[in-house]
Amino acid sequence: MKKRIITPLIPFKKLIALTLIGFLLACFTQSAQSVVSPTDTVGGELPDVTQRYDFNLDGHPDFVLNAGSATGIWYLNGNVFLSGALAPTLPPFGWRLIDAADFNGDRHPDYALFNNSTGQTAIWYLNNSVFISGAYGPTVPAGWALVAVGDFNLDGKPDYVLYNQNTRQTAIWYLNNNVLLSAGFGPTLPFLWQLVGTADFDLDGRADYLLFNTNTGQTAIWYMSGRTRVGAVFGPGVGVTFYQLKGAADYSGEGYPDYILFNISTHQTLILFLHNNVSVGSAFGPTPPADWTLTLP
Repeated sequence: MKKRIITPLIPFKKLIALTLIGFLLACFTQSAQSVVSPTDTVGGELPDVTQRYDFNLDGHPDFVLNAGSATGIWYLNGNVFLSGALAPTLPPFGWRLIDAADFNGDRHPDYALFNNSTGQTAIWYLNNSVFISGAYGPTVPAGWALVAVGDFNLDGKPDYVLYNQNTRQTAIWYLNNNVLLSAGFGPTLPFLWQLVGTADFDLDGRADYLLFNTNTGQTAIWYMSGRTRVGAVFGPGVGVTFYQLKGAADYSGEGYPDYILFNISTHQTLILFLHNNVSVGSAFGPTPPADWTLTLP
């Protein structure tokens, strides 16, 4: 009997039927809900901006969900669900989806994967929700983990953000597609704070750190110039609730990244619209089904 070879460069084909049914039923339910467009609290015509998590290239960032190794994409217009599609299934044995960004320059976001056991990274090149090909990225040293990606040196290419849980040190690995060019240490995180993502909050073109304190629900933004912290401010607090801060993307279309919250009890999503670090409004987003979790942004 021929053995099956499992590689992180090819999507894993096994998918639980109940997971698939749950995803499709949730898509149908969300599509049947009344459509309410998000409010531009500032007013004026919204500019056409390029979105990092925009898988179908319609100018609006989307949600990436996962249920075990299965992934799916929910296409949004602001906070409004439009449709959904199943995306590649992750390989087993320690591989996780960490972030998404356009590594090969085709405008479509790609998956950045990390293996907790081996420290190996991989990039899955996507066309919308369809897997095109895969490539290994640089291997992370022991004690470090890949936690986010973002463009820190203004070359238009996403870079790795690494984190050492023992020392709370961060590091930036500058990449050209999947190839490591250079690296350097970034700022050290304070105790009890997590790096949950990157986004350009002050609109200087460089990725900034987004931090979250799970004990207090407080958020913070660290403004970066390359791998150097040049400023810091508190963002709006989430409070000690079931809501988790998952990341940031521009769902209002105003050019500023907005917070994306996920309720681990009800699976309700909530978008906090921001101008830099200031909350200017909020709106509920679609609710993933019980066996699915919001992964990105």
